Amino acid sequence: MTVRSNTDLYRPRSVYASIAVTIFFVIGLAAESVNHGTILERVDAFLWGAFVLTGAYLLFYRPCVIYFDEGVTIINPFKSHTLGWDMVESIEAQYTMSLQVKGKIIRAWAAPAPGRYHSRSLHLSEIKGMKIGYDGLIRPGESPRSDSGQASYLAKLRLEAFKSLNIEPATASETINYPGITLLVALFVMALGANI
Repeated sequence: MTVRSNTDLYRPRSVYASIAVTIFFVIGLAAESVNHGTILERVDAFLWGAFVLTGAYLLFYRPCVIYFDEGVTIINPFKSHTLGWDMVESIEAQYTMSLQVKGKIIRAWAAPAPGRYHSRSLHLSEIKGMKIGYDGLIRPGESPRSDSGQASYLAKLRLEAFKSLNIEPATASETINYPGITLLVALFVMALGANI
């Protein structure tokens, strides 16, 4: 088992608004079904609501990046990757925050990059002291106001700190989220079955 010391979790704050809006709509639709529907319509509404909430959890809330002194764990909706800092070849923020490891790119769903015009709204004072934009140019994904910029900057700081520490790196692992996939598929099949 990998030792994890000094852990930090990165998850964008916008996730909580997305989850709240989804819950609000699902509760509203379920309440409408309970008030005006038959038993079968109520079961159908419950199953579709459970399917939508499970999907929202997997897509919005589950993705995160966990930094620790020995490595990093990227948790995406259906797969998780744990990597030691010694394996990370580069850290990018083009479309999402991504790590290149042995020629393979691992992207973090929790840290998407903004649109291409985002960097035009930045002022040089916002990146002063950061190790980005040396030539006066900054890519949109590196913006400290974007999810990808924040996540990649934290990863770069941890990678630099790891190089100065004399510690054992984390063991690499990859885990598929079988319970989440199974639950999502089962709810979808049951909801479709209730419609027939």
